[in-house]
Amino acid sequence: MNCRKAEKLISKQLDNRLEARESAWLENHLQNCPACALLASDYQQLKNMTAELKVEAEPQPYFTERLLARLSSEPKPSIWAAVERLYARAIPVFLIMVTLLVGVLFLVQPAERQLSQSEMLLFQNQNPLKEMQALFEEERPENRQLKLLFAGLENMESYQRGNNER
Repeated sequence: MNCRKAEKLISKQLDNRLEARESAWLENHLQNCPACALLASDYQQLKNMTAELKVEAEPQPYFTERLLARLSSEPKPSIWAAVERLYARAIPVFLIMVTLLVGVLFLVQPAERQLSQSEMLLFQNQNPLKEMQALFEEERPENRQLKLLFAGLENMESYQRGNNER
């Protein structure tokens, strides 16, 4: 058994707040631990001595008048003191909330949208139809069909990327 726990149980026992299980455990500990048994004896003697004391204390004359006068002379706290205490508590909370908000906004930034080849050409002030014109002027039909097929696949990929980003 732990002597620290026994000391707490001794205090509970003196106040008649000890459960039966705890009481049995404490009695077993007191039989095996002379230091705790001496402490329990000292606590019991102290309790008996305080019970025998019959002190009838009366306050000094004019105690209540002096107390009331002293309380009335104390300055009353101003509303500004209460506001300052509120601000002293609110400012750190506000700063933490702003920091968290900035962190969340930083992490949730939308990804940069990838531009298609046609859009890149338009931003570079180039004519995107020049490429298409070259496709249609291709002499061999199988080369023209392959180029059109690949150009269509590229546009489909850029369209799907645009939908996925939203």
